[in-house]
Amino acid sequence: MKKVFPILLLLLSVTSLSFSQEINELNFLTSGKWLVESVQIGEEIQSYSEDASWMVFHSDGKYQVVMNNNEKQGIWKFEELTKVIKFEGDESLVNGLKVELLNDKELLFSATEGDVVYTMKLKK
Repeated sequence: MKKVFPILLLLLSVTSLSFSQEINELNFLTSGKWLVESVQIGEEIQSYSEDASWMVFHSDGKYQVVMNNNEKQGIWKFEELTKVIKFEGDESLVNGLKVELLNDKELLFSATEGDVVYTMKLKK
C-alpha cells in the first residue's frame, strides 16, 4: 500500500501537468495580437517592421491576419495532438501550420508546400 500511493500521486500529477500544458498552449495562441517578426522561405529571410504585419487568433475560432497591408479573416482550429493550426477554406495551407515553439512571448510555426519550407516567427 505504501508503494501504491506514491505511484498514484505521480500518475495524477503527470496527467494534470500534461492537461495544463495543452490548455496553456491554446491560451497562449488566443492571448492577443502576435506581431510578425520574420518569414523564411527556403533560405531567404524577410523581416517585417514592428506592428505592420500581425495575426490574432480569437478564442471563438475566428482569426485575423494582416500582411503587407492585406487583411484576411476566417475560421481556425488548433489540433492539440499534432500541434497544427488549420484554416477553414484555405487551400494554400492544406496541411496547416505546424507549431514549433509557443509560449507567452514567442510563436514559431512552419508550413510546407511541395519541397519548400516556410517558417514564420512572431512575438508579443
